[in-house]
Amino acid sequence: MKELNNAISLKERTKIALIVLGVAIVCNIGLAFVKLYVGLAVNSLMIMLDAINSFFDILTAIATAVAFSLLFLNINEKAPFGYGRSEYVAGFVVATVSVVLGGVFFMRSLNRLAMPEPLYFGVQYCILISVALAVKIGLAVMFALANKKYKSKALSALMLDSFLDIGITATSLVSFAVSAYVNYAVDAIFGIVVSIVIVIYGVLMIADNLKSVVVGDKCEEEKDALKSAFEQVEGVLSVEQIAVHDYGFAHKAAVVEIVPNSFDDIENLLDKCNETALHLQEENGIQAQVVLAKQRADDAPENK
Repeated sequence: MKELNNAISLKERTKIALIVLGVAIVCNIGLAFVKLYVGLAVNSLMIMLDAINSFFDILTAIATAVAFSLLFLNINEKAPFGYGRSEYVAGFVVATVSVVLGGVFFMRSLNRLAMPEPLYFGVQYCILISVALAVKIGLAVMFALANKKYKSKALSALMLDSFLDIGITATSLVSFAVSAYVNYAVDAIFGIVVSIVIVIYGVLMIADNLKSVVVGDKCEEEKDALKSAFEQVEGVLSVEQIAVHDYGFAHKAAVVEIVPNSFDDIENLLDKCNETALHLQEENGIQAQVVLAKQRADDAPENK
C-alpha cells in the first residue's frame, strides 16, 4: 500500500512544531532587542524597521503556536474533524502581518527620503547585525526542514517570512555600510525597495492561505494513496472517482467510488474495502467511505 510522505502521528507533528516555534520565539526576542539597540544608536531607519519586524515575528510565532495547540483538542460535535484548519488561519495571519508591515516600511521610507537624516556608522554595529543575520538564516533553515518533513501551511508561511527577513536584515546591513561612504538617503531607497518586495510576497501568501482556509488543500497525495490502496483490494476492478475534503493535517474525509469485478459477493468486497479504509484512517488520518460507482451499481443483478 502506498504511504503518504507525511504519515506521522498528529501529536508528534504538533509537539515538534511547538518546539520549533518556541526556539523561533526565543531567538526573535533576542534579535528584536539587538536590532532596536543598533537602530537607535546609529539612527538607521532600515535597522529600526527590521527590529519592528522581529517584534512582529514574535507575535506571529505565538499566534501560530496557539493554532498548533488547538490540534491537541479532542474531536467533538462542534468540530467532528478536529481543528486542523487552524494552521491555515495562522498562515493567513502571518501573511497579513507581512503585508501590513511592508506598507509601514514603505511609508516610513518615503518620509525618510523626503527628509534625510544622518547615520552614525560603527564597525561594532555591523558585527552585531551580521550575527543577527546568521541567526535569522539558521531560523529560516529550521523552518524549511520542519516544513519539508511535516507539510504545514503555517510553517511554510513562517519559512517564507524568515527568508524575507534575511533579505531585510542583509539589506539593512548593506545600506548601513554604504551610508558610511555616501551622504544621501541610501537608507530610505533600500527601505522602499524592500517594502515593495515584502508586500508582493505577502499578498501571494495571503492568496495561498486564504484559498486553503476557504476550499482546503487539493489533497493530491491523499487521492493517490486512496487510489493505490483500493485498487489493490481483491475484487475491485477500478477506482472510478475520489472526493477528498480537507480539514487540516491528518483530518481528511473522502468518498471513494469503486467498480467491482462482479456483484456475486458484494458484501464481502465491501467488508474488505472497509478494512482498508480503517487502515488508512489509522495510518494517515483519512476517513474514507466506500461506495459503488453509480453506473455499475445500476447494472447490478438486483437492480435489473
